[in-house]
Amino acid sequence: MECLIPPNCSSLTENNGVIEEFDTFTTVVFVQVALVWLIKELLIPLITPVLLTVICCHLWEVYNDCQRDSKSNLPLPPGGYGFPVFGETLGFLIQGKAFFDKRREKFGTLYKTHLLGKPTIRVIGVQNVKRILASENDLVTAQWPTSTKLLLGDGSLTGSSGNIHNLRKKALFKAFSNTALEEYTKVVQSITKDCIEHWCTQENILTHQEFKSLTFEIAFRVLLGIKMNKVEKTELLGHFDTFLSNLFSLPMQIPGLGLYKGLKARTILLNKIGECIQKKEKRGSCDAFQDALSLLMDMSGTGRLSVTEIKDVGLELLFAGHETTASATVTIILQLTKNKDVVSKIMEELKSFGMSHSNYGDLNFETLNKMKYLNNVVKEAIRITPPIGGGYRKVLKTFEIDGYQIPKGWTVAYSIRDTHELGNELVLNPDEFDPDRWESLQRRDNEHFVAFGGGRRGCAGKQFALLILKIFTLEIVRSCQWTIPNINPKMKIIPVPHPAGDLPAQFTRKD
Repeated sequence: MECLIPPNCSSLTENNGVIEEFDTFTTVVFVQVALVWLIKELLIPLITPVLLTVICCHLWEVYNDCQRDSKSNLPLPPGGYGFPVFGETLGFLIQGKAFFDKRREKFGTLYKTHLLGKPTIRVIGVQNVKRILASENDLVTAQWPTSTKLLLGDGSLTGSSGNIHNLRKKALFKAFSNTALEEYTKVVQSITKDCIEHWCTQENILTHQEFKSLTFEIAFRVLLGIKMNKVEKTELLGHFDTFLSNLFSLPMQIPGLGLYKGLKARTILLNKIGECIQKKEKRGSCDAFQDALSLLMDMSGTGRLSVTEIKDVGLELLFAGHETTASATVTIILQLTKNKDVVSKIMEELKSFGMSHSNYGDLNFETLNKMKYLNNVVKEAIRITPPIGGGYRKVLKTFEIDGYQIPKGWTVAYSIRDTHELGNELVLNPDEFDPDRWESLQRRDNEHFVAFGGGRRGCAGKQFALLILKIFTLEIVRSCQWTIPNINPKMKIIPVPHPAGDLPAQFTRKD
């Protein structure tokens, strides 16, 4: 029988085994080389930055935690510090209100963060906010971000403290006395009526832009005594928008960045105020109408302000009397659009005063203050969307809130907006627009309403702001009708609450 196994078969099998072993070895070597290349060329470049970032963030957190008061046994509040150097500033600037909403939901009403170059404790809640406001020069002192201080200036009320702050505030109280407000009333009404008349002749308007233009003209005319034509107003309003939009920016004076732009705009605005001061000095006190700037210039004795102080205070007045009131007017028009019953009640009150027709004569400050429901509407608008979201203080000595330490040298950011949103046992259903709630709350304002601050730094121009808003609301309701397609616009909060897209609307005169 023939052998079926070919000759040299065993040697071939051995050779095949060697080849297989060689192939396996080659594959292993190739895989190892590929892995080394992958790790070296891809993974290490990817992992190293991530690892370094994690390490740097951890060291950043350790560094900031070490700034706590070691003499206190109390812990720091929960929270985080974000990225090295920048902290959580970029998140705050990009996300706006959502930034604070997320942290309030995660950490509660007291948490640590790092904003605008400083380790910061954010405080929410009426009692805690009131404590901060009442502790001026004891536990805390005025502390604003570097960008805000530079833009508002050393001569401003915001940038001062102690006796200097008291003297400047005393000067401002003269500019916002009842006598002065009575004088301002006619001018505010005249400008408001002219603007409404113009809106009613347009097919559509951008309410936020038009309301800003209104309050800007009022601020320049009443506070500074400056009359502007349309071209001047447009130009100055552009510079003022640049100034405002960079109040809260990174503290770096680099061309192209926000603070640099804001300071250039500040210089232009101060030059305009300076020109106004020079004209008033040459003309003397011969005008029948005394604006706030003239009243400040006429002061004598220890309360007299320098020219630099007057210019800085004038710029601060523009901010306080223009952008914040424009924000509140947007809130008012939105809430009136959503709540037609409120409009009807305002009209009923106007009828009871014989003022329901737009051709009614000049308003007066005393009568406006007697209109209880109108006052309630304005206060409710400010409560539900505070124009000023909060404030900053520097901690003078370590103290305790809710079992946590608030370390000396840190910044405290108290939140008016979050405090109003939370409500309390006195303010039920804080998300609802309900002017009638003020019938039972009037005597206890300081227990739930902190929109105008409090303590030694309560808003000096509070009554002037309320005057503008009451006249605006009254004239809008009695003289025209309006349509707003989007009554729930997306809102931005920096520098003050305002609608994205400027809120298009149509206004028409009542027959």
